[in-house]
Amino acid sequence: MPYLSVLLPLAFAVALAVLLKHFLGSLAWAALLAVITWPLHERLLKRGWSRAASAATLLAAIIVSFVAPTIFLFNTLSHEVATVERLLGQFNNTGLPAPEWLARLPVVAKPAMEWWQTHLAVPGGLNTFLQGVAGGLLPHLTSTVGKLGPTILANALYLFLSLLTLFVLYLEGPAVVTYVDHAGQRLIPKYYGVLRRLLPLSVRGTALGLCSVAVLEGIVLGIAYAIAGAPAPAILGVITGYLALIPGGAPLSFTSVSLLLLGQGHAGAALGLFSWGAFELFLVDKFVRPKLIGHRVNLPFLAVLFGLLGGVSTLGVLGLFIGPFMMAVLFWWLRGGKADAVHEIAVPDKGDKQAA
Repeated sequence: MPYLSVLLPLAFAVALAVLLKHFLGSLAWAALLAVITWPLHERLLKRGWSRAASAATLLAAIIVSFVAPTIFLFNTLSHEVATVERLLGQFNNTGLPAPEWLARLPVVAKPAMEWWQTHLAVPGGLNTFLQGVAGGLLPHLTSTVGKLGPTILANALYLFLSLLTLFVLYLEGPAVVTYVDHAGQRLIPKYYGVLRRLLPLSVRGTALGLCSVAVLEGIVLGIAYAIAGAPAPAILGVITGYLALIPGGAPLSFTSVSLLLLGQGHAGAALGLFSWGAFELFLVDKFVRPKLIGHRVNLPFLAVLFGLLGGVSTLGVLGLFIGPFMMAVLFWWLRGGKADAVHEIAVPDKGDKQAA
């Protein structure tokens, strides 16, 4: 009989996870955003705001923070696409001259120049080349576009459910916390207090690390774009900052700008920008971000690094938050695992103390 008291709740939890498997991501993101922004919510409440007003304000701020840059990016790209179309039309009519750096390539310079002169330097050659490439890619593009619509609709639904759940969490936060506390104390009474303390610390530390690094990379790489002579370096810096919130976003950004400079014939600037971006990315990913994230839960550098890498490779973006949390639990256990010794691993700030 004692085993049933453990197995039945576990079986029910597994069945519930299977039932909600398509929406667990939405629920997880709503919970993470609620944990990250809860100190702000409490500050607004202490200033006399109603729960509904605070919830609406924070939700609007989150939406604007992510939707506004997306609209701005698409608006900027629409102008850039129009410019590219005009340039392609001009080059197709006159022929695309070979860039100077192509003739300086080792070993392959001569055949590369001959191919360029035959296929791209003649009038109409660019259009023929693009049609040939598009013809080869057309079947793949058609199948991808066919799946794109349902994918966008599904992600829009998941995003809506995340925001709706977040709004409800702002409104009914105390009741939700009470239910979770009662469940946790019944299931794991010895360890629940530790998990409840470490989760917000690690999640907020991860959010602080991600946002701080995104701002840092946007500024540093924006300056690098300006030095390298890239067009609209300020806009590119802002785009890079937002892309840096996503794993792989920053290298995609500075690699694209490096290729743009290379295509314009600035081989030295392109190589310098790419080298600096790779060096800066190595420093940030291997030293700065783990230091910022590990500070709040007193984790060593390698623990945070492997927590981030393992979390991302296993669970995607959500793993950025789950990985450091699991490492925090692991090191709490390695340091003695005492239920009343969570202060030995946690290094909270004032906001965390108020929210605890």
